[in-house]
Amino acid sequence: MDEEMEQEHDPDITPELLMVMSAAIAAYLGKTVRIRRARFVDPNLINAWGQSSRVVLQASHNLRR
Repeated sequence: MDEEMEQEHDPDITPELLMVMSAAIAAYLGKTVRIRRARFVDPNLINAWGQSSRVVLQASHNLRR
């Protein structure tokens, strides 16, 4: 692990959590992945405009049957 990653280390993100995340992403994508960075987002700091834009963008990707 390089020095920059150690400075930003979040004690809530354990190696076990990273392994579970990596396995879930690999199962979804069908190939191995390497997580380079992970962090929790503080819900109190989320920009309402940005959040609503992300919701609209994600909804536009839904496939119609």
